[in-house]
Amino acid sequence: MKIMISAGEVSGDVHGTYLVRELKKLSPDSYIFGMGSEKLLAEGVDVKVDISQRGTIGVFEVLPNLVPLYFSYRQMIALMKKEKPDLLLLVDSQGINMPLAKAAKKLGIKTVYYIAPQEWLWGTKRGVKKVAESISLIVSIFEKEHNAYKEAQGNSVYFGHPLLDIVKPALSKDETRKKFLASTAGPVISLCPGSRSQEIRGLLPILLRAGELIKKEIPNARFLIPAASANMIKMIFSYINEDFRPTAVIGHTYDILAASDLAICTSGTINLEASILGTPNIMVYKLSPLTYVLGKYVLKIGERLPYYSMPNLLLDQRVIPELVMNQANPKTIADCAISILKDHKRQDEMKKSFAKLKNKLGSPGVISSAAKSISEFSSL
Repeated sequence: MKIMISAGEVSGDVHGTYLVRELKKLSPDSYIFGMGSEKLLAEGVDVKVDISQRGTIGVFEVLPNLVPLYFSYRQMIALMKKEKPDLLLLVDSQGINMPLAKAAKKLGIKTVYYIAPQEWLWGTKRGVKKVAESISLIVSIFEKEHNAYKEAQGNSVYFGHPLLDIVKPALSKDETRKKFLASTAGPVISLCPGSRSQEIRGLLPILLRAGELIKKEIPNARFLIPAASANMIKMIFSYINEDFRPTAVIGHTYDILAASDLAICTSGTINLEASILGTPNIMVYKLSPLTYVLGKYVLKIGERLPYYSMPNLLLDQRVIPELVMNQANPKTIADCAISILKDHKRQDEMKKSFAKLKNKLGSPGVISSAAKSISEFSSL
């Protein structure tokens, strides 16, 4: 079987890697090629196009990347026509993957979307319908998502959220603290600026300043920064000065989150990951003013949805603080963090809510079930 994969940024590269591993167990002789980065390459995927460092959030933030994105899109179209894959496997990255799905449909190539567009959540009924009509098989990761695409006459399957299989620390809490901080004493706070260079540039200086303020109030507090790659940690080190030096570590995100008393995170999957691990966390969300105005007043996201973070949306209550735009400043972040760190009852309540959240996401074995479904679908 010949599978073309399209994973347009770091998160897609990670999710795609776990799925490819399971697909290869079912079809060891499959040739898998396409777009991805370090992790897919290490898993044996023939990576022809690497755009993982171009990931962005927001409408106007993506503008500087439009030319390289279009070039990557043209490369993928040429590959598709040349290789004529049995299946196009799309992972996340709606901006490039939906146009690729349209092209594949014209060429008569089956498409599977894994980590599909969240039109069911942020978008419109028209957007949901478009995804349902464009994709041959949607592997939904939320029950509400599955129901929305089924209602739109889409071919959707649902097994649960893949993070249940992925979010597993390799080290114990004490082992992580000894390994990276040389002591088990706390409190430990993880600063998580995201995996995109745009996020690191915009949020890391704010998080570092917030960390300094927390340290003044809680002198024995220590700080860890999880980094997804060598490129990311180089960028992180460029922002760290002598006055405040948290420990940055590559490749131990789940160990760090699990060992932390609190995680301060950019908005995204990491809030869900920290919550699955039972770690109290704060969501920080900061975009360009133009993108924020577009989302709030034109797309009216705030009117359709009561919360920004996935944990709060799934639980339908404000369990984790959401510090958005002007609130995403060092003092407000620090005050919020200190309040949680000093309130053990609040920490316990958050952890109880996270246990309920984990139950809502399904049961382990999600990725192997998804791979089996994809394999069976490709053989039809």
